[in-house]
Amino acid sequence: MTNNQHITVLLNEATKALQVKKNHWYIDATFGRGGHTQKILEEGGKVIAFDVDQEAIEFGKKMFGSSIKPGNLILVRENFANISSIISSLREDGQIEDIDGILFDFGTSTQQLKSNERGFSFEGDGELDMRMDNRLGVKAKDLLALIPTNQLEELFREFGGENDARRIAKAIKNSPHPITTTKELSNLIINIKGRQQGKLHPATKVFQALRIAVNTEIENIMMVLPQALELLNSEGRIVTIAFHEGEDREVKNTFKLWEQEEKGENLSKNPIIPTNEEIKGNSRSRSAKMRIFIKK
Repeated sequence: MTNNQHITVLLNEATKALQVKKNHWYIDATFGRGGHTQKILEEGGKVIAFDVDQEAIEFGKKMFGSSIKPGNLILVRENFANISSIISSLREDGQIEDIDGILFDFGTSTQQLKSNERGFSFEGDGELDMRMDNRLGVKAKDLLALIPTNQLEELFREFGGENDARRIAKAIKNSPHPITTTKELSNLIINIKGRQQGKLHPATKVFQALRIAVNTEIENIMMVLPQALELLNSEGRIVTIAFHEGEDREVKNTFKLWEQEEKGENLSKNPIIPTNEEIKGNSRSRSAKMRIFIKK
């Protein structure tokens, strides 16, 4: 299976968890390449899809025109952290009805990860950007320049699980010139950790940590979950797919707290994970964890 084509993770499991009803409204809070949206539409649901990435929105307009024209799909270029205000506006305009389910896939598309120009890929030589939303002000190279060594070490360790976080942070700060390109950062990390030996490139964890920090991904999850619960109909479902331990921990703790507060039922005491067959066909799915919550 090629690694250059994006493959939607836990596609059937996530859609089944939403229990899609014909002509009812669902939110795909992380549209990406539209895999989950497509499945919801095929099962008769209607979708409001969010994405901050202009490339994803343009792709969606081109590929999903037949669903957009009759109003079965509404594409919104906005951070899902602002989900409440957008849904309120759409309701006031009479474009949508109540929401029966909300899906979050916190992963990054293959097209983003492979983009040399946008700074996500450690395999090329592009600017260290990493902004999913190019309207954001701070790029990855800015973080490397502005953050002191101790905080940079903590960032690499917390968001990337990088064991050599201290050495890498010190090397970045002690570099005779600013680290501004993906190749410069990748080479610096290789010099410290050595060439790739296992499945992971030596720079994978640091690049992941920078991407999470630049796009405030954990903070956005913390902001959106309470909004999502508030937006749902009674018996509505929130489905999340996380690929990073910090993301999954935030969801797990929130769902557990909500159940204790009798706001609904946490269906995922243990997360749902991809089958061995899916992992074999798509190695990027191996770290995925799916959780489900039903509103009371």
